[in-house]
Amino acid sequence: MYVQGKIIDILEEQSGETSNGKWRKKEFVIETFAKIPRKVCLSLRGEAIDSFKYQIGDAIQVSIDIESRSYNGKYFTEVRAWKIEPKNSENANSNSEETFDSPF
Repeated sequence: MYVQGKIIDILEEQSGETSNGKWRKKEFVIETFAKIPRKVCLSLRGEAIDSFKYQIGDAIQVSIDIESRSYNGKYFTEVRAWKIEPKNSENANSNSEETFDSPF
């Protein structure tokens, strides 16, 4: 799956340590190019953070995985970016409202 949009916010990197070792996470927010724009918060983990070279205002296409985990009877969902490519904003605006590409 992928989502396209313009970066509207880049959050500070978070890090910590668990019984599985150290972890790093960086989140950024895009606004989609759909007729009704949606804001989507995406996350990067580990070494992928080091190759994140984009800035607020950049138009991008992001390949994503969506994962939910349960904790104490509640579900938490994360949208993880695993590939980011620049997107020509002129072409992006001509896309249909559908911004997620799914085989289903």
